Amino acid sequence: VTLVDHLYAIHLQAANLFLIAIREQLSPDHPMRRFLTPFTFNTVWVNDNARKNLIQPNSMAPRCFAFSDKGLQLAYANAQRLVMSGMEVPPSEGGPFLNRSKYYEYLKNKQGIDTEYTRQADMLYKIFRKFVLDYMDCYYPTAADVAADKELQAMFVQFLHQSEMAVGKMLPDLRTIKDPNIIKEFYADGMASFMWVVSAGHEQTGNIAPYVQDASFCAFKWAPGALVGSKDTALLQALLMSFTSQAMPMLMGSDWTYLFPPVPQSAGEQIATGSFISPDTRMNKDPAAVFKVFQDELQAMSAYCGEYNKNAEARPFPNNHPLVVLDPKELETSTSV
Repeated sequence: VTLVDHLYAIHLQAANLFLIAIREQLSPDHPMRRFLTPFTFNTVWVNDNARKNLIQPNSMAPRCFAFSDKGLQLAYANAQRLVMSGMEVPPSEGGPFLNRSKYYEYLKNKQGIDTEYTRQADMLYKIFRKFVLDYMDCYYPTAADVAADKELQAMFVQFLHQSEMAVGKMLPDLRTIKDPNIIKEFYADGMASFMWVVSAGHEQTGNIAPYVQDASFCAFKWAPGALVGSKDTALLQALLMSFTSQAMPMLMGSDWTYLFPPVPQSAGEQIATGSFISPDTRMNKDPAAVFKVFQDELQAMSAYCGEYNKNAEARPFPNNHPLVVLDPKELETSTSV
């Protein structure tokens, strides 16, 4: 989980490649670049830190774990096929799934996996996706305007081309699709999935500090026959955690509406995406109001999570435990190390 789902899939693939595509293909004032800024906050610094201290041979992380250099190389080489995110589902079974709601539906109907975790994960993903679509409606009068945005298209084409988890997965070629509604929905699926992965996904797979405080409970390595990690192991994993638990902006309670560019109001006025408002089009949505609805929906979900956790002991095993990794009030907007 730590190497494959956390370090490889979230840091090196999703966060790293999506941010590079944003920076290289979207202009600084592009509304979608501004929109995604909280979800890419400090990602460059975080991943550079991860490269130097977690990935590089003979750095801190390799010294903490029991893998040999060859073992780590084998783990990285096999990481792509071990990630379970929806992209692994073959076309014969309806995949691959960029839309996480469809993936959770597949897990329920085809794999028999229907847990409180997948239900809450689906709930949060739908909140993110609605936020994306409502925000896009503030700056793109129609789906055709979304499809005509060459910068946005170039961003997604670059990400899909570079991502090892997406290459060869029979995803649509955005340059050949004629229906603008399909393109808009695909963009919403992708951006909402990215937002979910760097917030809730990272909380689930990367928040390991509570586990490694006690080497008798969770040790990165231990000698054959030993029941606990050594003192050296306890010290090494404590040092590793000391620089890999930086706080990031919180998903709930933060106000980042100042990032949103002004919405054009008059006919003929140019949008930051490069298109223009036609004389018969009115931009009725306010991004600040959209953000408030997003925060209200997160608050409602957090209340649901709180109620679920409050009643945990009254439920029979194995559902008699609280679930906090998807509670919006506990989530950060972007990946930390």
